[in-house]
Amino acid sequence: QAFCAQPHPFPLAGMEQNGDADALAKATIEGDMPDCWHLAHACGPRWTSGTTCSFRVWAPHGDGVVVELEEPGASVREVPLTREGDFWAGETRAAPGWRYRIAMGSSWNDCFHQEGARLVRRDPCARETDFESTWCILHPPLRPPTPFQGPKFNELMLYELHLGTFAPADKESSAYAFFTEKLEYVASLGFNCIQLMPTAEFGGIWGYNSRQLLSVHGPWGSAAELHQLVERAHSLGIAVLFDVVLNHGSSKKNTLWNWDGFGPDNCGGIYFEGEKDTPWGKRFAFHKAEVQDYLKQSCRTWIEEYGVDGLRFDSVHNMPWWLLQQLTHEIKEKYPGKILIAEITPETPDVINGAGFHSCWVHATHFDSVKIMKKFDGGEDGHRRLKMLKNMVQPHGFPNIGGVHSVMGSHDQIGDRHDGKQDGGKHRYYVSRLGGRGNWHARAQCRAWFAFQNCCRGLPMTFMGTETLQEGWWHVDPHHRFNWGLAEGDDVHAAEMRRCVAASNTLRVAARGLIQDEVRFVHEDSSNTILAFVRGAAAEEACLCILHLGEAQWESSDYGINTSWGGGTTWRLALNTQAGEYGGWDSSGTREATADGSGKIHINIPKWSCLIYRPA
Repeated sequence: QAFCAQPHPFPLAGMEQNGDADALAKATIEGDMPDCWHLAHACGPRWTSGTTCSFRVWAPHGDGVVVELEEPGASVREVPLTREGDFWAGETRAAPGWRYRIAMGSSWNDCFHQEGARLVRRDPCARETDFESTWCILHPPLRPPTPFQGPKFNELMLYELHLGTFAPADKESSAYAFFTEKLEYVASLGFNCIQLMPTAEFGGIWGYNSRQLLSVHGPWGSAAELHQLVERAHSLGIAVLFDVVLNHGSSKKNTLWNWDGFGPDNCGGIYFEGEKDTPWGKRFAFHKAEVQDYLKQSCRTWIEEYGVDGLRFDSVHNMPWWLLQQLTHEIKEKYPGKILIAEITPETPDVINGAGFHSCWVHATHFDSVKIMKKFDGGEDGHRRLKMLKNMVQPHGFPNIGGVHSVMGSHDQIGDRHDGKQDGGKHRYYVSRLGGRGNWHARAQCRAWFAFQNCCRGLPMTFMGTETLQEGWWHVDPHHRFNWGLAEGDDVHAAEMRRCVAASNTLRVAARGLIQDEVRFVHEDSSNTILAFVRGAAAEEACLCILHLGEAQWESSDYGINTSWGGGTTWRLALNTQAGEYGGWDSSGTREATADGSGKIHINIPKWSCLIYRPA
């Protein structure tokens, strides 16, 4: 898709670090291209030419507002801004890479005792900042990116990751660049979409305490490097989704708090007044048009300036319904090719049918899978197990792409902030829930669940490390990051799981039936927990998916499965999670079977397996 204003990745990245900002400015003759999504209250720096930058800030209680501009090799100079109602604006000669910040007096200074009469602030709409100070960094003028035709919505297979801990601890300061170099690893697994946990600057540890909604998280690298990450992913055919946290401000290092000095009764100032606290920080002042546009400008930045392919909205149950409808309507209108995904508790198709999102995270699939495996809360009853499985295949009330499934856990279920003790020690990688990677059954069960997830309606998502059977829990400490020894070493079990993941992902793209709306349940065996269903309407696209979650086994092609198709059709095995190359054994599945007059095929069913057959 083409947009009115999207930048090319920084054309001469590195010049600003080398002090040659003037050369970078001369290389870019024109200023920013027009925005596709016009926002009346948008603020921040804007290039009017290659050498002139305008600034606009929202400071209703500000007095004598100026931009302090730091030109390399020269003293800091002040650029006075002119009041325009509740806003202040002005322009000056500048160059990309120069540092700037906002300084002001205040007509209502609740910060006087801590800071004095003169307040020095970051620009809330800066695209890049120095994490430890109030300085912001000017970005180059915006240019259109390289066009990218990504996977269709129903083709997406998501790989969720936390950039800071995907990198080894000694590489975290260059996490954007490190992941860019490792994108081929993700591509080799067959994933065609990366779901990045928050990349906007945050004050917490996982990313969900945003300090600056439009600025990249500087401790992981530069804005230029994040641009290059997106560009490289697109070159590999991988779509990129950013995670946006618009429901609350940061509870730590909140740079928006009392921004222009106003903050009576600890209300938080212009960005937060009139709203309530959450366990993670105070909600934004959603009732204000200026704040609404600030949240929209955040979305616009990632879509127009970085060219991302969609957004995942965190914890939307903490935002007004009318604002969600406004956001989704306007984003869909301006960027119809971008997918919008919500996280809402409790999960409900209303967020799609009513609030306008394309899809939402469905945590229930994970929790139901645990109930089945641990045989509790209904999981001990065969009929209820099948009912849970059928609802995973076809979630009630959700359209085809309406649910993002992470059967084996997202960061919410795998991550643990309390030294492995969160919720009684239940936050774990899936293989650890089942006995550990040294347990043959646990490995087989993980393979079966992964392939089953790819057979379900909705969008499958896998959290980093699941594909290598990583154990324990995930966190940001040195001992619970992504394990590169498993990903690139010679561990046999990790290699088997990766092969199974890649084969399953490849099949989901090749077998069009797996991404279509059609689902027909054709066989239910509650005694042995065997469920079979057909995906796809046309014969040439049909996939017969068979999940067996039990210890029983049929090894003489003597288990009958109804196919719902006529007799005489030959079905060929396309995937068997108990194949020898994945850690099972070579004779575990029946390679080919012809349906009898009743439409049944008689095949081997290995224990703890997922089998997929296609018409020959």
